[in-house]
Amino acid sequence: MGTDTTRAVVEEYYRVVGRDRDRLLELLDPEVTWSPPPGAPIAPLRGAEAVADTLGRDFVKKMFDLSKPFAIEIRRMVADGDVAVVQQRLTGTAKATGAAYDNQYCWVYTVRDGRIVDMEEYADTMVAARAFGWEL
Repeated sequence: MGTDTTRAVVEEYYRVVGRDRDRLLELLDPEVTWSPPPGAPIAPLRGAEAVADTLGRDFVKKMFDLSKPFAIEIRRMVADGDVAVVQQRLTGTAKATGAAYDNQYCWVYTVRDGRIVDMEEYADTMVAARAFGWEL
């Protein structure tokens, strides 16, 4: 798969995630895998429906107080062949503790045949643990 196609698929993913579930499902391979940050108390997921529901809706609503400002800022995207790496910042208010949340993320996406087949998420799990009240 070409770099331009990979970039376009991942850009479209960010455009529709949390906004258009049908389009999100079109972008995700039926057997897509999502691997959360190593060390986070979150299980990996497999399958477009599970990933779309969790990342596109459930996880954000469960973890963040959406009555307060919430933002995902894409800082940089680098694509090469079938892989795109996205550096982003997520800010909000943790629902469990009311604490401010400000964390840096790196996502690694693999795209095949115009669909995302693998998503690896990396973040500072200590920042998340303090905000969400996790015991690591």
